[in-house]
Amino acid sequence: MENALKTVGILAALAATTLAFPHPAAAKPFPAGIVNLMPIGHIYDHPWQNVNVDGMRIRMGWEDIETQDGVYNWHLIDDCLALAATNGKFIGLSVVAGIKSPPWLMGGDTFTDGSTTLNVATLSSPTANFVAADVGRRIDCEKFPPGTTIISRTSSVATLSAPATATKSGHLTFSILARHPGVPFRVLTAPDEGVMPVPWNPVVLTQWRAFVAALGARYDGNPKLRYVPMGGFSQTGECYLATQQADVDYFNASAVAAGYTATVDFSAGMVAWQAVTKTIINTYMTAFPTTPPFITVARPFPVDQGGVRAVNAIVAWGVDRYPGRFGIMNSQLHATSAPGYFATDAIYNNRQTQPTGAQFLCSSGSADNVARLSNSPPWGSNPLLSPYHAINNSFTAALNIGCRYVETYEADVTNSAYQTLLATQGAALKSREAP
Repeated sequence: MENALKTVGILAALAATTLAFPHPAAAKPFPAGIVNLMPIGHIYDHPWQNVNVDGMRIRMGWEDIETQDGVYNWHLIDDCLALAATNGKFIGLSVVAGIKSPPWLMGGDTFTDGSTTLNVATLSSPTANFVAADVGRRIDCEKFPPGTTIISRTSSVATLSAPATATKSGHLTFSILARHPGVPFRVLTAPDEGVMPVPWNPVVLTQWRAFVAALGARYDGNPKLRYVPMGGFSQTGECYLATQQADVDYFNASAVAAGYTATVDFSAGMVAWQAVTKTIINTYMTAFPTTPPFITVARPFPVDQGGVRAVNAIVAWGVDRYPGRFGIMNSQLHATSAPGYFATDAIYNNRQTQPTGAQFLCSSGSADNVARLSNSPPWGSNPLLSPYHAINNSFTAALNIGCRYVETYEADVTNSAYQTLLATQGAALKSREAP
């Protein structure tokens, strides 16, 4: 009851704020320059003192912060903002829901004393007390493939449907899902990976909105926080909801069951996705009145399922509703990025008025990655560039489509051969800080 009242109270505060300030002006400058893209969940041993780095992007999972319903672990974000203040950087902060949703939301019990052996399909724990009813339940653990189930057990050892991918002794965190009443979830179809609840489930949406409100209440006032990529309506931080037909079918059926109706242009799943995405964007905009939230443009469903039309409709709605505040980025930057593709058009067409940015498609750390950045065979038909020119030309492409910042993989940020390049391209990006 206490947590339910907490959620109601936060959402009531959100509603009141929305009525009082429907379109608050962004008080902070737009993020601009070179942003170091840190590995997910890691913040300490990184190039905080690199003079060619203007900002740092921190990426967290909802499960890592709201460890129990209404119980928050903020210390990594707090430490990150403190480091930003010490080192003169700004921060882009994103929290992923989707496949990083907390196990307790899905009826899970979590333990921190698991042990595994590489290529052996067992999981041991002295405290999990595996029971007969656990047979058939899903295990959520980084050392097993998503969707792994318990097929037999003793009180301290579970035999699973897949072998462990690594050996870990005594300190492994894992969860047994659906031990208690919780929201329904989907095990995504390969090659996608992960377990996620349905974004428009009323409980999921209420809990996520309460989390975003708490996040904004704690951090919007920090001057080092300059942008917030949004989550909660997709698998991860991009707009992808489903790429495989089996998952498309699942989300469409879920939407129909929830009362959404297909239209001439959109399936029921895309109608539901647009509705929940608008609700979540409104929540972010209210929770972060001085910090621009960003959408990371991608297809929520495949092209032939209306995915491009749906995300384009959301971008147009967001720009119209939140002029000067609705940030737009994509995570596919490469040397041939240019207007004419929906994910770059969203940036280019709004570059004069909205906060804009991009994330590199990949680093230049391997021959295959350089081919991807060059859009050369097997990824495209353009000539293969050197690693240096693949990076440099990608920055130039970002400037040409109207980006103000570029999230750059740490391997490239720390490459000594790229420092002059970073200084030059960073200066060009920073010249666009103002709208």
